[in-house]
Amino acid sequence: MDVRVPKGLFKRGKGYAVRVAVPNEYQAIIGKKEIVRGLGTQDLAEALVRRKEVLSEILASIGGGSIPEPVIKQVERHTPQEGTTVRDTGHRWLAESDGIKASTKARYRQHLEGFEAFAGNIEVTQINRTLALAFMDHLKRTPSERTGEPLSARSLQSYQCCLASYWRVLDHWGLVDPDVRNPFSSLLRRVAGQKKKADPREKKLRPVTREEAESLLSYIADNDGLKYQFEMFVTVRLLWVTGCRLNEICGRYLSDIEDKGDHIRINIPEAKTEAGKRTVMIVGDDDCALLREAIKRAGIVEPSCPENVGRLFPRIALGGYDKQPSHYLGKALEKARKKLDGDHSKWDMHSFRRTAVSALVNAGVAKEARNLAVGHSNKDDIGVSVYAKRAELDGVIKATFEALYDELGGSLVSEKVPSEKLNSH
Repeated sequence: MDVRVPKGLFKRGKGYAVRVAVPNEYQAIIGKKEIVRGLGTQDLAEALVRRKEVLSEILASIGGGSIPEPVIKQVERHTPQEGTTVRDTGHRWLAESDGIKASTKARYRQHLEGFEAFAGNIEVTQINRTLALAFMDHLKRTPSERTGEPLSARSLQSYQCCLASYWRVLDHWGLVDPDVRNPFSSLLRRVAGQKKKADPREKKLRPVTREEAESLLSYIADNDGLKYQFEMFVTVRLLWVTGCRLNEICGRYLSDIEDKGDHIRINIPEAKTEAGKRTVMIVGDDDCALLREAIKRAGIVEPSCPENVGRLFPRIALGGYDKQPSHYLGKALEKARKKLDGDHSKWDMHSFRRTAVSALVNAGVAKEARNLAVGHSNKDDIGVSVYAKRAELDGVIKATFEALYDELGGSLVSEKVPSEKLNSH
């Protein structure tokens, strides 16, 4: 049976929202032609009740020339989200992890329930190496419910991978001592005399070639339906001439970027390692022009979330347990790579970094200057790692990126560039 909903009430995603047209005389004041507010529920009956309250709030505020704050009632959750026990934190992790496949989530949930059944619903601060080893021994002694045989090495590896990832999330949330080593790491370490098994999934990735990088760039430029087309295009161009890690590019704020006219400096204040905190420079004219266009767009587009205000790529949704912009952008780039004709399984987005390091070596750049540019440690040279760490080394760094640019043969080229029109996906 079809159920007609009142005018202005509609489905947005899985939940309901209400839309109100702003009268013409108020549009210039408010700056909007319509106001849309989510109702915070997937239930139609509840949405109908909340609609009246939200509508009255919106209409009252329109008369005052202001945009109302959304009136959203807290939905009662049947499962605790903020507890610090194994059960609460495990549920919270899997509920917030939007980058894990449903099948993997189901398997991880089973693993966490198995650990809880063994250890009890204890506080996560009570988890230690002794408990982790005892649980792994328990798994080795316990036959599979499905086959009646001991768990396979692959199943044991799945348990370890799940629990080690779970601990990293707890560490990220600040629920465990950051100085304590991950108790679930290396639980399946080989004993003396045991032969190492070959990992069939092991990949030997190599540097990306110019032809491969430009084929990826052209694919992005030719596909206007890509959600993050412009951001992907800019990222690939910058990865090529900087050798940065993916998140070092897409995680930048506008305040990290300084336009010096003949080149652009990108400051990386946070990185994977201490040596990664550095300055990279864009020296190619075409790359500088593209980055300036990205900066211009960043001031126009609407951020996907409050955390993205002031970012170079504010439209990119944050993902993963640590809410990084590289999560979804990386997935989009990898999906594009896999769409290319031919075999492209021997390189990935980190291969741009391998290409940059190889090019600097071939260009004869000194190791110390090379490490400063790509963010590798100079700890074996006390003069660079300690005494010159905070010195003015802009000249050396700029010369290094100029050598990289020349050795690579300049910027990546594609016959088409993304349209000037802003994406509205």
